[in-house]
Amino acid sequence: MSARKGLGDLFNLATSATTSLVRANLEEAVGVTIVAIGATSGNVTLEEANAASGGTIQNIANGVTEYWTQNNGVWTKNTQAAAATVVCATGGLLAVYFPAVQFSSGFKYIAASHASASFVYILHELQSKRDPANLKAVTS
Repeated sequence: MSARKGLGDLFNLATSATTSLVRANLEEAVGVTIVAIGATSGNVTLEEANAASGGTIQNIANGVTEYWTQNNGVWTKNTQAAAATVVCATGGLLAVYFPAVQFSSGFKYIAASHASASFVYILHELQSKRDPANLKAVTS
């Protein structure tokens, strides 16, 4: 049995530092898990955009109802009424999944922001599987 390599087959990745907002294109992915790290407490805001830069950016219309936080290696499930924000725990991790089918019409980019967190975008179930060197840039 051969093992599948994840990058390029199952997922693609991008990062977004605290100081710059990066938009991830979900056109070729079924969904994205956004992981926040290095946060102080406070809200992470999820936005959808219709362009890689410029264009229209707005809070996600179809809000998040479930997300996960981790402190000391144990994941905790959090549920809430649908919202474009989720709450970070100080010094831990936050993971929130957003399916591409939940974008508003005409939108295909997602961005996350927080006062102190940095983010990793994990794009799932790629429609075009490629060698990592040949993957389309997540931000284009």
